[in-house]
Amino acid sequence: MKIGIMGGTFDPIHNGHVMLGEYARNLFSLDEIWFMPNGNPPHKMNVKIQSQTKHRVEMVRRAIADKDGFVLQLYEVECKDVNYSYLTMQHFKEVYPECEFYFIIGADSLFALENWVHPEKLVKTCVILAAYRDDKNTDEMMTQISYLNQKYDADIRLLKTPNVDISSTEIRHRLKNGLSVRDMIPESVYQYIQEHHLFVDDLEEMKQKVQKSQKESRFMHTLGVVETAMQLAKQYHVDERKAEIAALLHDCAKGFGGQEQLRFCQKYGLTITEAEERNPFLLHAKLGAYLAKADYGIDDEEILDAIRWHTTGRPEMTKIDKIIYIADYIEPNRNQAPNLDEIRRLARVDLDECLYTILKATLAYLETKQDVIDPMTEQTYLYYKKLLNK
Repeated sequence: MKIGIMGGTFDPIHNGHVMLGEYARNLFSLDEIWFMPNGNPPHKMNVKIQSQTKHRVEMVRRAIADKDGFVLQLYEVECKDVNYSYLTMQHFKEVYPECEFYFIIGADSLFALENWVHPEKLVKTCVILAAYRDDKNTDEMMTQISYLNQKYDADIRLLKTPNVDISSTEIRHRLKNGLSVRDMIPESVYQYIQEHHLFVDDLEEMKQKVQKSQKESRFMHTLGVVETAMQLAKQYHVDERKAEIAALLHDCAKGFGGQEQLRFCQKYGLTITEAEERNPFLLHAKLGAYLAKADYGIDDEEILDAIRWHTTGRPEMTKIDKIIYIADYIEPNRNQAPNLDEIRRLARVDLDECLYTILKATLAYLETKQDVIDPMTEQTYLYYKKLLNK
């Protein structure tokens, strides 16, 4: 049998990995492709692997489950020692002497091969397939292959693949920021990530940072908003991770006093309305959106807008805007506002109706207190009043 070996951390496995396996199998008439998650790769000993080994293995299992000839190979994850490629391939040659092995590497690895541990031993166990994309210099790669073949008496061949610009690092970054990755990974892998809340180490760090910046009562409110927002997001088919991040950070500027918020907004060049200047506490949503991007690394505009408008609202709010606005009002720790039971019921029935009811109650309360009313709140109220024919 002709066996292709696809090694990697697969953290997570993505469509580029699967496509590379398919191209290798078809172009070199391989009988099987073994997807082999690393256990203790030497080149990543000082790098934090984001998900646990069991999750990486299961994601690979799911990604290749419906692919004929694709096999999950657990040798390296079950090996307690550091995984050197030459030792792994020597093991396979000893256990499967009747097989011909094709070891698949990327273009970058081709130029780093001399720095691997005992490359001269590795090339004696297998044919090496060096994958390259259309954006790589073919002549440069052929020169390197010719050099390595001559130096090590190796059999290294080019494996041309489509120019698919996907990386596990980018996927983790997008997940952190609540951005979609559904076109980058198999659907089964996406569902597994969602089910097990993978790649949320940064979210946990974010939560700890928020907790340090808020009083205990404010942080309890924040957690209540997170819980409520995620429930509403699930019900109304909004990305739950985006809702979670927006809810967690919606009051991230509340740790500053009103005058501090005013000074920060002036410092950062944020527009300040007359109403906000008269009552600087109105600035916490606007400043919070700025801090979410600058201090917490969030660059998803849907999340930032949901934070920015969670106090005043705005006409034509998105679903996530509405969810954060409403969750802020009805979260379980809130108990002062009138008609909360009815408003909580409306939240489960009709977001627009619930939003309008909250806006109406908010304006009535501010008028009785003769407090500052932000013009945007009035505009939002009038927009939804007209929308709902009230």
